Amino acid sequence: MLRTEQDGAMTGHTIAGEHTGQHYSEVLARLSRNAAVQRYLEIGVAHGDIFAGIACRHGIAVDPEFQLRTNVAANKVRVSLFQVMSDLFFEHLNLRRDLGGRLDLAFLDGMHLFEFLLRDFLNTEAICRRDSIIVMHDCLPVAEPMADRDPVQAGIRGRGTPFENWWTGDVWKVVPILARFRPDLEVMLVDAPPTGLVIVTGLDPASRTLGRNYEAIVEEFSRLPNTAEEIAQVYAEHPLVPTEEALRRLGGRSYANGSGWLRRLTG
Repeated sequence: MLRTEQDGAMTGHTIAGEHTGQHYSEVLARLSRNAAVQRYLEIGVAHGDIFAGIACRHGIAVDPEFQLRTNVAANKVRVSLFQVMSDLFFEHLNLRRDLGGRLDLAFLDGMHLFEFLLRDFLNTEAICRRDSIIVMHDCLPVAEPMADRDPVQAGIRGRGTPFENWWTGDVWKVVPILARFRPDLEVMLVDAPPTGLVIVTGLDPASRTLGRNYEAIVEEFSRLPNTAEEIAQVYAEHPLVPTEEALRRLGGRSYANGSGWLRRLTG
């Protein structure tokens, strides 16, 4: 589990000790295999390392500028690459034509600003099923400097610390947003290095709550201080779940259709 500072107090800009579970890439790879995922969406693919480790029938990758350095088709029957901003992807998406059906698993790791992640979440939920899984990255920063909205300032503020050049932005704000506006969702904070995972289940693709209130939410949460104290409150209100426990809780899901495709891909 996350190692907190003594007596829960913060030291300087540090919120807590480093996450100590399995690396987030391994958690996602295991989750995709445990659930025998058919359709997987990843927003913010960059080099493709995480995407390549996912086992699924159809992998959908969205990034404004791919810099692939690995075989993203590994462990997959079909791969679709969309080199566009995520907003544009969702605007022009034809669910049946482009995806072949609703998503089973999605990983959101795009722009590290809360208003962008919130849009990615509400747009992704709309193309999921109730039993699908959405995973969000970088929502559990362990030091205040990395949460700066400006990556350059985050780098400057982090100099000389164990977290130099780390940048999560303020996407941590999506956690209290969902707690307030979507209490129907099951939100699990997972102790996965380096900056945690937030796994959301119990989805409602028909919900329009976040979309209807989007502007008001952004206005309100833009005023929420982006400080160690506010981030620590998220940790206080949402106990962290060890990675093995998180995988155990999600292990009963399966999207396999009996074709044996996962077995063929993974041996």
